[in-house]
Amino acid sequence: MSRVEEARLLIKQIESFDRGMYTGPVGFFGGGESEFSVGIRSALVEKGLGALIYAGTGIVSGSNPSLEWNELELKISQFTKSLEYDSVLQAIN
Repeated sequence: MSRVEEARLLIKQIESFDRGMYTGPVGFFGGGESEFSVGIRSALVEKGLGALIYAGTGIVSGSNPSLEWNELELKISQFTKSLEYDSVLQAIN
């Protein structure tokens, strides 16, 4: 089994939901102008429901799964810190 197949199986076991939006162009059209970036980290936040945080790592030949997981945690850490801070502010107010 290739590493890609292993990764697909692991994702299928861990994720119990459809990823929905994940990455892709993020930007705007307006006033005869446009500006776009490629979203590699994103969050879908719904008031009262919580947040889905999306990020990923690249699995290539020679990848170390533990290091890839650490990289993923680092990538989402700013989202989780922001959401934790927002939860504290809501509790205070």
